[in-house]
Amino acid sequence: MSFLKTKKVIFLEKKRKVVYNRTMKTQLLSIIHEISFSIGLMGICIIMIGAARGIYHYLRSIRVQNFEKIRYEIGSHLILGLDFLVAKDVIDTLLINGNQDQRFWMDLVSLITVVFIRIILTYFIQKEIQNIRQK
Repeated sequence: MSFLKTKKVIFLEKKRKVVYNRTMKTQLLSIIHEISFSIGLMGICIIMIGAARGIYHYLRSIRVQNFEKIRYEIGSHLILGLDFLVAKDVIDTLLINGNQDQRFWMDLVSLITVVFIRIILTYFIQKEIQNIRQK
């Protein structure tokens, strides 16, 4: 009888650990998802602030036609915002969707494509900003 009680206690302890590990994993993934969402939201806010500042400078200098400052304002915010969005995509693909083997490879290929396009965009926007600074 004692042997069966010992087996039952060990089984219940293992079961408790499995349930505890699942809830910890779920909570951790939920926290990571919230952090990822916040990073993406910050990127979108930065781009919107840059667009608003660009519109402000455009409306302020319609007669002067000082488009270099407007392009500089929007471009610098766009680069920073895109960096935040790339970070969000990396977190989403590697940490959140990394548990699903079937979707992981498709998400990884799309992440690489999006990051490559954003790198090219960032390069040309950065080049444009440097040209504006030199003038």
